Amino acid sequence: MPTYYPGPDVRITDKVFTVLGDRPIGFRIKDLVDPYVVRGDRHPAGVVTGRFAIGTTVAGTVSWGMHDSLLLHLAMAVAIAIPVVITGACMRAAPRTYQLWAVHDAMDVCLYVSTHQTRFGQVRRALVRAVEEQHRQRSTTTWLRELER
Repeated sequence: MPTYYPGPDVRITDKVFTVLGDRPIGFRIKDLVDPYVVRGDRHPAGVVTGRFAIGTTVAGTVSWGMHDSLLLHLAMAVAIAIPVVITGACMRAAPRTYQLWAVHDAMDVCLYVSTHQTRFGQVRRALVRAVEEQHRQRSTTTWLRELER
């Protein structure tokens, strides 16, 4: 039985997608249809300050050469740095969530949720490989049955 992902919170084999924890729950791979990803929204304050940071950076860069005052250059640098720092803090304080969904028994089911982008990507790829292998096995079995007739 191949294991596609042996992680601390999820275990994916060729037969079962198991969410580990206090109450482990498993889904048979052959019952999962059309897995898909839902990305959560970014923190609203981070979005606003991010746009403001881009605007101040562009304005500061364009107007930098027009002034020769050291105090004005320092003020522009601070005006650029503050929204950049606030944006970074917002993104760290409330990171984006990633959700892995699939259709199971004719209902959309959330299989996995994470804010860790790399781990989420590994789980997503493992599920896709497991589902593809399940489809490949079904196709081979169907083909063999037709040959037997």
